[in-house]
Amino acid sequence: LHNLATVLTPLVGQRVVRLEFPRGHASGAALIGEGIDRIEARGKNLLVSFSGGSTLHVHLKMTGVVHLYEDGESWRRSASQAVVILGVKGFEAVCFKAPLVRLLKPGRVKTDRQLRALGPDLLGPAFDGHEALRRLRELDAEELGVAVMTQSAVAGIGNVYKSELLFNRHLDPFALVSSVGDDELAEFLAHARTVMQQNLIGSALKARGSRVTRPGRDRLRHPLSVYGRLGEPCFDCGTMIRMKRQGAQQRSTYFCPSCQPSRPSER
Repeated sequence: LHNLATVLTPLVGQRVVRLEFPRGHASGAALIGEGIDRIEARGKNLLVSFSGGSTLHVHLKMTGVVHLYEDGESWRRSASQAVVILGVKGFEAVCFKAPLVRLLKPGRVKTDRQLRALGPDLLGPAFDGHEALRRLRELDAEELGVAVMTQSAVAGIGNVYKSELLFNRHLDPFALVSSVGDDELAEFLAHARTVMQQNLIGSALKARGSRVTRPGRDRLRHPLSVYGRLGEPCFDCGTMIRMKRQGAQQRSTYFCPSCQPSRPSER
């Protein structure tokens, strides 16, 4: 999402010439002629702020994607999938298949329950690690792999990063948060921020949209350690990588049972 906000930078400072919601989520007619003041990511949320105070809020979840096109360029997806079309002079941003699209009235961003509930953003300019640690501690009864993806505790970690970052720190995804010490959690958060920042600023060094989470010289040839590698040998110890479903949403969690040994439920 932070990379996407950067891609959409050509829209910032320009005036809106087109704002349509083909699925009827809202009406953008009143915003024609307004300027685009800012485009930012907060966790997994994309926010487009307009000069009149309104904000476009998009959450891509697992299905959404945003493309930026120059005038006259053909869309790379079917128009039937479009949920938002935002046009300025020379450019058009099109959001396809995002399940959450909202146009918030002026002042609503600060009071909106969904956005206010977000935990500290790992890629935010002023990440509050102490607050993130406090919020994770409130999830002591949850499994670690579920807790670190809880956006109200710490915003930004998705399913791929969850598996990879926990592997890097040799933490068992299925251990209760209560079994993990404060120092371990703080070190995990610091590591997560570092790796995600490296991916953000180093995107030109890798395939667009991919993530690099492995250390070492072969990191570009093998960018991921465990995610998507079910039944393949661990690069570090040779043990076969496993996958288990986890949490209410039954998200896939990849792990090495040797490098990430289970631990007692209480520390």
